[in-house]
Amino acid sequence: MDTSIPALVIGAILLVGASILGRSSILSYDRLGQQVKAVEARAGEQARTRLTITSATLDGPRDTLTVQLRNDGQTKVGTWETLDVLVSYTSAADVRLDVWLPYTSGAPAANTWRLSSISPDAFEPGLLNPGETATLTLELSPAAKAATTHLLVISTETGVTVSTPFSR
Repeated sequence: MDTSIPALVIGAILLVGASILGRSSILSYDRLGQQVKAVEARAGEQARTRLTITSATLDGPRDTLTVQLRNDGQTKVGTWETLDVLVSYTSAADVRLDVWLPYTSGAPAANTWRLSSISPDAFEPGLLNPGETATLTLELSPAAKAATTHLLVISTETGVTVSTPFSR
C-alpha cells in the first residue's frame, strides 16, 4: 500500500505528459499540412501565370520607358502595387544604377511607374486578364545613357518574373 499511491501519481503524470505531447504533435502536423497546401496553391498560381514583355521603348527627351506587358497565362493580374519593377541601367553620367520603381496611380514622378492602359479592357476593367496587354509608363531619373543596353525586370507577387533588354 505504501507504494501504490506514488505509483498512481507517477502513472497520472505519465498519462498527462503523453496526452500533452500527443496533442502538440498533432497540432504540429496540422500546421505542416496547412503550409504544404499553401505552397501547392502558390506553385499552381505560378504555373498558371505567364507574362510577356512585347516591347520596351525609351523616349529620349523625357526618359520615359513605355512597356507593353501581355498576359499569356491563365490568371489575371490586378494588384498593381504588388508588382516589383526593377531597372538596371547606366546613366548619362556613366553611373551604373539598379533601381526599384514603386507603383503610383497618379502621374508618375521620377523613378516611379504607373499603369497607363489595358487593351482590350472589355472584361473586368483595371485587371490584366489573359490575352490582354497592359501599357506601363516608367519615369527614369537620372537619364539613361544613349547607345547602351539596359535591363527591365518585372516580378509578380507569386514570384513569376519576366525581363527584357532595352536601349535608347
